[in-house]
Amino acid sequence: MISRALVTGRVWHQRHVPFSHRFDYPLWLVWCDLEQIPELLAVSPWWGRAWRPVVFRDRDFVDGSDQPLSIKVREQAAAAGLNWQQGRVCMLGQWRTFGTLFNPLVLYLHFPEGSDQPDSMLAEVQNTPWKEKHFYALPLEHDEEGALVVDHDKTFHVSPFLPMALRYHWRLHVAFPELRLTLKDKNQDEVVFAAGLNLTLLHPEKALMRNVLVRMGARGFATLKGIYWQAFKLWRKGARFHPHPGPHKSTQEHGERRG
Repeated sequence: MISRALVTGRVWHQRHVPFSHRFDYPLWLVWCDLEQIPELLAVSPWWGRAWRPVVFRDRDFVDGSDQPLSIKVREQAAAAGLNWQQGRVCMLGQWRTFGTLFNPLVLYLHFPEGSDQPDSMLAEVQNTPWKEKHFYALPLEHDEEGALVVDHDKTFHVSPFLPMALRYHWRLHVAFPELRLTLKDKNQDEVVFAAGLNLTLLHPEKALMRNVLVRMGARGFATLKGIYWQAFKLWRKGARFHPHPGPHKSTQEHGERRG
């Protein structure tokens, strides 16, 4: 199993209803065992906890507190009814680059002791411009093709161009160093929207950790720019606007409902 990696690949979105709209972008992310964040930061002088091109801050994730992320994630899992007391937890997401950060999705995957396949994951979802956060606690099962799958109702407003009355269908392939994720939004049997990640995990060498910054720059800014540009294109195509349904319940309340 890979504990620390620089992740490169592409993210894609495909709208099917009421018209077709597709895009894909290159991206880079960080994969790290939550207990080994200091070891990853120590590889490159460009990376650190403050005043570096890439900065890791515990408060950038989960709840805005400076409590260690490894503790916060396991507590969030417990509140949501998942038993993560043992085993390893790895995160997949963006870290702050050149002072900017926006994570539409951070995944925390739990690997039981001795296993190279996760048995469950927490999906930390953030919307824009509201900057709300929500957690989905997701036990994973293997399908007949060996992929890890789970489905559940959508309960958090993300895109103003998609309704709430949808069901999410996740499909995850973990075959290190490759990782693929597909998320389909369905209205009964009809696929309304799909998105995915096609990723490769690379050994975090010093030169690679520097060069990815030179090539791809501030990911937080690029992510937000892409979101608003695609939203403008959807609006130009006449996509229906779905207003925010109202104040969103806290992640802790969500966890208590699931537990």
